[in-house]
Amino acid sequence: MKIHHPLHPEEITAEWITYALRAGGVLNKASVKDIKKEILGAGKGFLSSVVRVRVEYDIAEGDAPNSLVVKIEPESESFREFGDKLNAFQREIRFYKVVARNVPIRLPDIYFTVDEPPAYSMLMEDLSAFTPGDQVIGMHEKQVLSTVEALARLQSRYWNNSTLEALRWMPTTNSISIDYEEKWDSFVKHFGKYADSQGLKVGERLGDSISWLENEISKRPKTIVHSDLREDNLLFGKPDSGEEVLILDWQLAIRSMGAFDVARLMGGSELPSERKGHQFGVLRRWYDTLINEGIEGYTWEEAVRDFRLGALACLTYPVHFHEGVIGAEGRTMELVKVLISRHFSSVVDVNAETVLP
Repeated sequence: MKIHHPLHPEEITAEWITYALRAGGVLNKASVKDIKKEILGAGKGFLSSVVRVRVEYDIAEGDAPNSLVVKIEPESESFREFGDKLNAFQREIRFYKVVARNVPIRLPDIYFTVDEPPAYSMLMEDLSAFTPGDQVIGMHEKQVLSTVEALARLQSRYWNNSTLEALRWMPTTNSISIDYEEKWDSFVKHFGKYADSQGLKVGERLGDSISWLENEISKRPKTIVHSDLREDNLLFGKPDSGEEVLILDWQLAIRSMGAFDVARLMGGSELPSERKGHQFGVLRRWYDTLINEGIEGYTWEEAVRDFRLGALACLTYPVHFHEGVIGAEGRTMELVKVLISRHFSSVVDVNAETVLP
């Protein structure tokens, strides 16, 4: 009998979970007789729907999980189309199959994947013992430092080398900046009131240099870049446990300039009151970790310039996506506000305009 892979949360059934766990080698004789579902991350993620599934088996079997997480395509048609255009699910599935086993950071176990259209999905370890990040609330300095350390340990394994070059399925850009000039006026009309006034001036000036920015970033040393490194995509464990932070949602991963992720994280997620005056301290922690992991030939001056290029590139995200959230309410709107206010003030704080031609 041909199995029906779920396109929507209501299509996740006990029969399908049984099939998936058996196909993934987790179950042999046991079957799932009942499940309870809970939607996770409402208003946090845009490129997927995430469901926690509590599982009851007919018989006990080994280390079969009592709960797991199912990640499927998003309910929003516009975000689903965007994700499909970028092969977002396929990219994340391959990240876990190819990259995850080779990096020295904690990532969730993957039980089963569906890597075929239209019903992409992943069955993953339930990490509810960890504390989910909340970007609206914002990150504290110690959390940011732990995250950029973990990021640097991963990036160092793929820093401008043949191992990275072999990941041909991972693109070098998501083309987020492609329509920056076209959408700028609309963005300012609908959301400019949430942005720092000096930051808006930088954003306007950036419109004349988008091609230049893309070209500059393309020339920098490449590594794996998460591209959407923000607090809603993080889980936090106990301090000093070796699992202080887990980085999730690798759907937009690219081969590009590593410092972009530092700018995206600090600029969009750290509380402005905590980042003020120490932005380059965060960059220094990332940079020192790279050097300690054996990266050579990359100077501190280059890292600072890359960081500023990254801060400018971060402005292209709210501009590119703003049309999809016009009229948004609740947490989605709160998230939009903090993203805009933090990133447009961050370019001012780190003097990002100084690298523009």
